[in-house]
This record gives sequence, structure tokens and C-alpha cells, in this order.
Amino acid sequence: MPDNKIEIRPLEYGSDDYSQTLYLRHEVLRRPWGRSIAEDDLDHEAEDLLMGAFDGDKLVGLGTLVWLEGDTAQARYMAISEEYRYLGIGSEILSALESAARDAGRSKLILNAREKAIPFYEKHGYHLTGELKVPPFIPIPHAMMEKAL
Repeated sequence: MPDNKIEIRPLEYGSDDYSQTLYLRHEVLRRPWGRSIAEDDLDHEAEDLLMGAFDGDKLVGLGTLVWLEGDTAQARYMAISEEYRYLGIGSEILSALESAARDAGRSKLILNAREKAIPFYEKHGYHLTGELKVPPFIPIPHAMMEKAL
């Protein structure tokens, strides 16, 4: 449970805060399936928007925004520490990413949702645009979703 009010804010690629994202993503998104975040090529994140949720100095949630061509952005790497789930932090991060995309002139946000996360995104106005598929990077079904901003 949070010790402080959770602060949602951007973080800088390569910073100490960024280092915390690697641990969080490894623990939440890769380790449970025998993978490592070190296998992901993250160099592009120098150009992405990285939005963190902080309990004091501790990173407890993350989402990234990739700037695609034209009017589209892509949300990626949504992850919340297990002990901070179901407190609305994911919703706050997603809202911050959507606002940033709108402010940058984007009119559509896409994402590749894990099967168990589809209801979360549907609750936030996203709809499926593809079938469930198992990607090569992690053995869990994902589906493409999008939302008009």
C-alpha cells in the first residue's frame, strides 16, 4: 500500500528513475515467464515519453508512449508493482499518456494488450482491432487495441 500520495510524472531516459523502470518491467512483465527485460531493445526510449507513478522516490508504475507516424501513438510497457495494483494507478498513467498524445496532436492511441488486461482497456474506451496472438517475445496471448483520442 502507498505510504504517500502517488505522483504521476514523466521521467527521463537514462536517469536514476529510468533505472527503476528496468527492474519494475523485469519483475512484472518478463521474469514470471522466464524472460529478462535485458532482452528488449530499449534504445528507442530516448525518443519516447516515459510516465512513472511514484510513491515518494520509489517507482511503482510505468507506461511509455511511442510516437508513431502521422496521427498515432502507441502505449507500451504498462506495469504496476503487485502491491500497488487495483488502486487506480494504471488508470492514472493511461490517462496521462492519452493527454500527452492529444497535446502532441495525435488522434489515435494503439496498444498490444495482454489477454487478461483487455477488460481494463475496454473500461477506458479501447476496442479490439485484432485477434489474440502469442507474440515471439512472451508466451501469453496479446491483442491489438485502439482508441480515438
